[in-house]
Amino acid sequence: MATELIDFIYATMYKRVNDPDSPYWLPTVLKDVRTLDGRTLNPLSVDEWDIGQLEGTEGKTIGDAISGAWWVFLGGAFDDAKDRGVPDLPDDLDPFTSQRDADHPYPSLSLTGLTVEGLPNASVGELQHLTPTENGYRGTVRVTTAAYDTHGWQKQITIKGTYSLVQHVVVIDKPKGGDLKPPTKVVVKGLEGVEWPRQEIEGHGPFTVTVQDLAFDVVLRAEATGTGAGRAPQLTVESITVASQPAFRLDDLAIEGSTVDPDTLDIWKQAAVDAFNSPDAGQALTAKLAGTLTDRSFRDQFSSTVTAQLAKALDGVLGAVPAGGLPSDDSGFPAKYGPLEVYLFDRLRASVNDTGSGFYPPAVVLGATSPTLEPYDVGDIDLGSYKIGVATASLGFKGGTIKGISNVLIPVKDAALTDGGIGAALRFGRLPGAAKVPPPPLTITGTGVVSFPDAAAAAAAAEHAAVRDDSTIEGDITVTIDQPSATAALSFTGRDADELTIGLDALTLAIATKDLQVTIHLKEPSPLAKIIQQVLNKDEVKQKIIAGVQGAADTHRADIAKELTDNARAVIHAKLKG
Repeated sequence: MATELIDFIYATMYKRVNDPDSPYWLPTVLKDVRTLDGRTLNPLSVDEWDIGQLEGTEGKTIGDAISGAWWVFLGGAFDDAKDRGVPDLPDDLDPFTSQRDADHPYPSLSLTGLTVEGLPNASVGELQHLTPTENGYRGTVRVTTAAYDTHGWQKQITIKGTYSLVQHVVVIDKPKGGDLKPPTKVVVKGLEGVEWPRQEIEGHGPFTVTVQDLAFDVVLRAEATGTGAGRAPQLTVESITVASQPAFRLDDLAIEGSTVDPDTLDIWKQAAVDAFNSPDAGQALTAKLAGTLTDRSFRDQFSSTVTAQLAKALDGVLGAVPAGGLPSDDSGFPAKYGPLEVYLFDRLRASVNDTGSGFYPPAVVLGATSPTLEPYDVGDIDLGSYKIGVATASLGFKGGTIKGISNVLIPVKDAALTDGGIGAALRFGRLPGAAKVPPPPLTITGTGVVSFPDAAAAAAAAEHAAVRDDSTIEGDITVTIDQPSATAALSFTGRDADELTIGLDALTLAIATKDLQVTIHLKEPSPLAKIIQQVLNKDEVKQKIIAGVQGAADTHRADIAKELTDNARAVIHAKLKG
């Protein structure tokens, strides 16, 4: 299947999704996302994120700092116990020291009561890796967060909540060194707030973290769902994966806990700061953000939201789906077109038959100005030489003007997808006429000129009838054509709607001579009137009239194509502007 149409639609919407003045601007669209259970994207509320253990060199450093702070706290509790006369205490703590627990050597971080603000503030990149699927296409879009600093947004994501930093510590016998040692077997009781020789200690408090440079790769599937007249477009968010290394910055943090006192506050606070700034915490926070967004409830809502935006755009440009549904007689189209292209083409076929559409053919014709198509100037047509009575005369059609081109329809059954674009039959004179649309039949009016080689020949032909000094007879000609048709071949190029160019690769009249009638009203009475009338209605003369109109159409084909292009660009721009 071809990907040009999908690329075209995406490129058209890409500009608008990233335009703050567009009704399709992504931050405006995403801020209203709400899951079925009431969760919103902005602010995003999360009960808990378990960041897990912070390992490696950073984890050891944090754990050692907490262990050291705990030893200071333990020393204070020991002195207090001594002052209270607690029995069986050692003389001092010199034989002991603190250390991370070998069974739980690393600190763990968890976050609760989270509020994430700024996620909808995003922009999208180009469509990548577009490939066909059974019913449509699959592609990847890069979504970059913190994209704007206008309209009340800031170029950062803000995460607020409460953290809990936990470290398991033990009292060990000196000396310290090498691998982590097991806890001492010496029993000490009566130290308030201390569990000797092993304790799980915690520091906690409110925090604020800002995030920048966070981007996701979103895999989208676009397809047509349903069958026949009930088909509809659908966009599905298949997956969301992190596509960058975001920068996390701890903007605010407070700390409290049962083992945190003024003497150890700074140590604890630095440990907490180091915990948030550790690579493990950054990776875990990134994963938690992505995991929340890829949760089924949010992915379903993202899918629903982008599908609604696509439907809004299609309805805006092409009009609503007809009450009876879409055309469903799609068969015989080139193999490169799949269900999604056929669906979009059927929307277009329905649109050109909608009187309220910007693509309704009578409206398009009436809006043309260069050239004007209603009425349409076909110029002069040479009709050839014929016997008029006993003399030969040249017949001409001067200043021909067609009226009724705007009385045109493209019935659904008369349009089809082709290898080059769209093939369509234009049916004229099918409407009763209304407003500026003339009623049938289509007419060509102008001046008919019968030219004899000289006055003598003219007199002989007219049996001495009076003729003008220039040996011509003139009259007003009206050609009526009963329900003529034309076939058109249209091609489409351009990266997006602003660059759309419609090519009118062929425009061929389909008029039967029997459906064409010529009437002439001579400016002066002449006995040749009846003969001239008969000659003008010969099939060969009618063919020359048809050929003359065809020639005029061929001459202006590029100009007509430009009018079609300008109209399509203007309609799409106006409809998507909202």
